[in-house]
Amino acid sequence: MKLLQHSWSDMLVLDHIHQRMHNNLPDETTLHNGQKFDLLSLGLLGVPSLADHFNDITAKLQELKFDVSDYICIKFLLLLNPDVRGITNRKHVQEGFEQVQQALLEYTVTCYPQVQDKFNKMQQLLPEIHSVAVRGEEHLYHKHCSGSAPTQTLLMEMLHAKRK
Repeated sequence: MKLLQHSWSDMLVLDHIHQRMHNNLPDETTLHNGQKFDLLSLGLLGVPSLADHFNDITAKLQELKFDVSDYICIKFLLLLNPDVRGITNRKHVQEGFEQVQQALLEYTVTCYPQVQDKFNKMQQLLPEIHSVAVRGEEHLYHKHCSGSAPTQTLLMEMLHAKRK
């Protein structure tokens, strides 16, 4: 649970990038009642000013030919962070992290030899994804503290759990 509480926002941003790249998720959709729903703002955790940074990360991943296998491995790397405070079996998490990292390295070298240094370049994007996620979390927390966000939601529960 600690791993999920620590990585949920990073994974949410990564999921949104993946959905835009591979499933043609639009930036906006119209609901059945005619209301417009800003999906890009959702992916940015309500901070539209991050759109340029988000689009830059997406463009870099497109250049790297980021695919579904990359996405799955990166998602596990975000989740299996051995530096998360309070985890009880750090060694086991570290081993899992290293196994996924090795699998991703082998995959990128084998399947994408034409993409120069794909593995390291994807790894270098993780702090950028985290930066977007943290700014989104701060925005959500500010909205919560000012009373302009719902309080009894899973999103707020995850936000508070991470801040403990």
